[in-house]
Amino acid sequence: MTLRILLLAGLLAASCCSGADILMITMGGTKSHKIPFLELAKGLIPRGHNITFLNGFPADFTLHGLQEVTPSGLVEYIRNYTNWDLLGARMRGDMPLSLWDVFRFSWQICDATLEDKETMDLLGRKFDLMILDGAFPECALGLVYRLGVPFMYINTVGFYTGTMALAGNPVPYSTTPAFYRPVTDDMRFFERLSNAFYTLVGDVVYTPSMLYLQHMVRRHLGSDVPNIWNLSRNVSFILQNGQASVTYPRPLLPNVAEIACIHCKPAAPLPKDLEDFIAGAGESGFIYVSMGSSVKAANMPDHLRQLLVQAFARLPYRVLWKYEASPALLTDLPANVKIGRWLPQQDILGHRKLRAFVTHGGLLSMFETVYHGVPVVTMPVFCDHDANAAKAVADGYALKLDLETITSERLVRAIHKVIHDPTYRREAKRRQVLLKDQRSTPLETAIYWTEYVIRHNGAYHLQSPARNLNFLQYYCLDQVLFLIGVVYLLRALTRLYLNPRIVQLGKEKLH
Repeated sequence: MTLRILLLAGLLAASCCSGADILMITMGGTKSHKIPFLELAKGLIPRGHNITFLNGFPADFTLHGLQEVTPSGLVEYIRNYTNWDLLGARMRGDMPLSLWDVFRFSWQICDATLEDKETMDLLGRKFDLMILDGAFPECALGLVYRLGVPFMYINTVGFYTGTMALAGNPVPYSTTPAFYRPVTDDMRFFERLSNAFYTLVGDVVYTPSMLYLQHMVRRHLGSDVPNIWNLSRNVSFILQNGQASVTYPRPLLPNVAEIACIHCKPAAPLPKDLEDFIAGAGESGFIYVSMGSSVKAANMPDHLRQLLVQAFARLPYRVLWKYEASPALLTDLPANVKIGRWLPQQDILGHRKLRAFVTHGGLLSMFETVYHGVPVVTMPVFCDHDANAAKAVADGYALKLDLETITSERLVRAIHKVIHDPTYRREAKRRQVLLKDQRSTPLETAIYWTEYVIRHNGAYHLQSPARNLNFLQYYCLDQVLFLIGVVYLLRALTRLYLNPRIVQLGKEKLH
């Protein structure tokens, strides 16, 4: 009898969160934001969960149990917004995005998403959990309120800590570099001063943008939608796209788990055409060049393209280059270079003949290069690329080149240096060991905590009361101000009442 009860209890425990309906949402402006969500979805679906995934990039594949919702307004907005010349702007020394572009993105993309019927139809469905992108989650928080379900974040931008701060997690300016700045967590005095300044400037731009976004959310979802900052503070759990070996050691609350490299996987054999091309290099090996999904190599200025072609022609290695254009358009392509619109990046990074990776320094690319133990030459372009590159350089497995001052000669020297100086590969391999030495895989960690939140209908018991404190309260500055006020009050009272009495007593003694 006891055995039957135990078996029944076990079955109930195992099935308590089976078949959950989960709504995932990312409004990130680049396709890389989708990847952590898709990896988690692929891990949850075999466990009986149904995933609905709202994003701005049409699906590349179909998977039973996964429904991708791509509102046409969101897709069109991202396509128009990201029709940018990032490489050209960086080479000219301009800001890749103007302050106006940064300011308008959040509320314009919110308006484009919420005015679409596909988005609003989701409000007629029932979900057990919502998982939002920690980068720009504010618009989706209105949907959280309307659907009345617990929610989590996947912080896709590993160095972004805004949502963690709102949840009460300590993120001091002294050791938390702004995610778009080329500094590490080990800052000198003026670097800390600069970091505080840029972080505060970011807040200055962010706050009015969020106030307008609040207006947009209430216009579409009703005037009773609470303040979005208050909604954000109620997050049950945060899956942080970081890990001490590839980002920074951080003091994390119980409702935060790190899942860096959730998408990383061992290399598979390459397609025959790529393998044949690499085999032609003999034991010299090859270089892999990719600027990721956010920076279109085909849109680069012609003088940069010519610079890269000249550099590759001088290398004694073969070069695989992710380039989104027809080879027929590159009439000056050297014989040692092969281009492809899409290339299996992780399979390439794990190839035994790969000698170096030349990249823009996107977060997922940097995670993959550590996972496969490959030295890197980075050419940061925008957003978190500089921060990612700064961390990789500090860890000793990367060299950074500035696009403003890059030359063919400097690129060739940098590639030779990371290949022939054994320090770079040794440090890449050391970081690889540290990254993989975990008690569970990032995917297993993410699945466990997702189902944990479902089992308990939210993880509110893990929340810290620090999330409800403002800046002055959190850092006890209100107490400091209070004590200063008390001191000044006592001083004033002393001057007003005691000083005249002391003077009077002194006069009496003299007489």
